[in-house]
Amino acid sequence: MSSVIERVDLSLYGCPMHYIKAREVVGRMELEQSILFDINNGDAVDDVIKSLRQDGQLCEIESTQSLTTTVKVIKKI
Repeated sequence: MSSVIERVDLSLYGCPMHYIKAREVVGRMELEQSILFDINNGDAVDDVIKSLRQDGQLCEIESTQSLTTTVKVIKKI
């Protein structure tokens, strides 16, 4: 079971910075730790999830609000 270490707001960044920032944060995490990212709704959510999954991480949508979606990422590699 993973524990959430923090919540990071990526809604201030556009493409591709939202993914680059997410990757930097995940890179500093320990295996099996998880983090929550707040991302602008739309393509940005799909882009970050797809890219982090390609990197080998586990990603799932936690919740969706009117402007942002919260994505939980668990570091796997």
